[in-house]
Amino acid sequence: MIRNILLAALISMFCGFGALGAKDTKTTLTCLAVAMVTLALCVWRCAILNKRANDRNEGQRLFNEYMRRNLRKPNRF
Repeated sequence: MIRNILLAALISMFCGFGALGAKDTKTTLTCLAVAMVTLALCVWRCAILNKRANDRNEGQRLFNEYMRRNLRKPNRF
């Protein structure tokens, strides 16, 4: 996730400098649009990664709880 954030910051920084140094309005707007799209995609990707991590942690927690409950009960076979 940190890699995604750093990459988005780097791309946005270059686009921001491109927007500041642009001579015409079209180039400025294009650079700003690329910077905003990059940041939006970074937020979207980080949200997906965070959801997957939360799901994996929840599954592990449920498995651990199940194992703890079943280890305390003796087998009745």
